[in-house]
Amino acid sequence: MRVLVIGAGGREHALVRALAADPDVGELDAAPGNPGIAGMAPTHTVSANDPGDVVRLAQQLGSDLVVIGPEAPLVAGVGDALRAAGIATFGPDAAAALIEGSKAFAKKVMAAAGVPTAEARVAVTPAEAEAALDAFGPPYVVKDDALAAGKGVVVTEDRAAALRHAASCQRVVIEEYLDGPEVSLFALCDGAAAVPLLPAQDFKRAYDGDLGPNTGGMGAYAPLPWAPAGLADEVIDKVVVPAITELARRGAPYRGLLYAGLALTSKGVKVIEFNARFGDPETQVVLDRLATPLAGLLYAAATGDLAAAPALRWRPGAAVTVVLAAEGYPESPVKGDRIKIDSPERTDGYLLHAGTALTAGDLVTAGGRVLSAVGSGPDLAAARAAAYAAAARATFRGEWHRGDIARQAVARQAAEA
Repeated sequence: MRVLVIGAGGREHALVRALAADPDVGELDAAPGNPGIAGMAPTHTVSANDPGDVVRLAQQLGSDLVVIGPEAPLVAGVGDALRAAGIATFGPDAAAALIEGSKAFAKKVMAAAGVPTAEARVAVTPAEAEAALDAFGPPYVVKDDALAAGKGVVVTEDRAAALRHAASCQRVVIEEYLDGPEVSLFALCDGAAAVPLLPAQDFKRAYDGDLGPNTGGMGAYAPLPWAPAGLADEVIDKVVVPAITELARRGAPYRGLLYAGLALTSKGVKVIEFNARFGDPETQVVLDRLATPLAGLLYAAATGDLAAAPALRWRPGAAVTVVLAAEGYPESPVKGDRIKIDSPERTDGYLLHAGTALTAGDLVTAGGRVLSAVGSGPDLAAARAAAYAAAARATFRGEWHRGDIARQAVARQAAEA
């Protein structure tokens, strides 16, 4: 099988790494890729949000399967164009990807499907935003209705800050705050059937102690030793299947990865958000644990054959990822700083590229989240140690990262031992 991965971030590097280890993948390509991906697969120039350009490349390469990593190409209709050209595609059409492209649309789908979620109001004017904030009270949750690369959500006790964020967006969804720990669950979907992957937890706030602004994610770990038994099956039954059934009813069958961001509230599981693709950085830890070859699963989802796919197998132990960020992230990340990586051949942990580039032969920073350090081990403590050891092997001016990824979960495990 020849597989083409579209994208250039840490999520795509994790996908390429998993696909490169799959014996069923004879040839593997990426576009546009990044320097880390280029060390594992040929990379190609493409305008990832241009449906025609992606189709041209896939046809030129003779790709059997195209895996679309980022959300913007999905919302732009790249999946539609590839399917129209007869190319198996992992990633929903534009009509289904709107579940991430518009928070208001996602709320409508959830309401129609009976999916548990936070109460919400859509606001366009300052007066509507003020009324919604007053209705729900603090902490205020204000979400840009459109795509915002994981940085369109503000959760704050400061009403003025909530109003400023609302004013900076054309349309926002303002909703009640959901209590309880957050969990990310990925589900492979083929339009009718859905298969859950391993639940994970990410860390959205910039700084230790869950302080600072929201980011695209500063780290993650899996599995979750504290999660309720049967959580994945419950989410499939109460969240994922009702949502994709409602989308199919609307003429938008969902074929790809549906990401459910969840809150385990005192009143049960509720959806915080849906994404139409693999989440970053949770993808790094979930795929690290997946023992089932990936390509066949993605192809089955793309072709409507998930019901016949074998039961998933998972590696024992745990995985942790720590994001290494550039100075100024998330507001104004500094780019162009030289990156030095020591002992890249070590196997106790590894680095995935996200915001990197090559300039005059030097590896440099090219985005806010620059690298992901991934560690695995027989338990969460060992995986955490390996992840931070891998993080220490990369240095660049202004580099910073959270020091508490998975710390509480490790402490809880130790206390219960």
